[in-house]
Amino acid sequence: MRRAPCPRGVTFIELITLTIVILILAMIGIPRVSPIVQNFQLKGAAWQLAGDLRLARQRAVTTQRRLRVCVTGCKISLPVGTYSVEVEQPPVGSLAWSSDTGVPVRLPPGVCVSANNPGTATFAANGMASGNTFTLYNLIGEYQVTVASTGQVTVAVVTGVSIPSCP
Repeated sequence: MRRAPCPRGVTFIELITLTIVILILAMIGIPRVSPIVQNFQLKGAAWQLAGDLRLARQRAVTTQRRLRVCVTGCKISLPVGTYSVEVEQPPVGSLAWSSDTGVPVRLPPGVCVSANNPGTATFAANGMASGNTFTLYNLIGEYQVTVASTGQVTVAVVTGVSIPSCP
């Protein structure tokens, strides 16, 4: 006696059921992943700014020209969530600044940056700095990037404060 061959593949009903199960799991999982992604974006933005500040200090010493990183009062127009690296034009002390790249540095979406007054950190040719604190924030949290007068740059997580919303 011969057996009837087993059908191979899946039926349309099984395919629809599997799709519905995957969609339900995605609806449950995506909201839980979103804060994690936003936290990594904020942390990455803080370290990006710290790296650019350190690079500006290094370039100031190497080129013997003053450089600054600014979020307000910059030579170019800055949209929300950006900052600019600028170089002082000769002669030294002229206070004539120009954008180093011509375009603002973009932070990840939803991350905003602010600074104490003035909104810049300026590095002299000897590596010393004007000092300032930059605050990066989003819906999840807040980081502070501090530039000491010695030129040292540190990054710290801020806890226990109310987080402003990005404009």
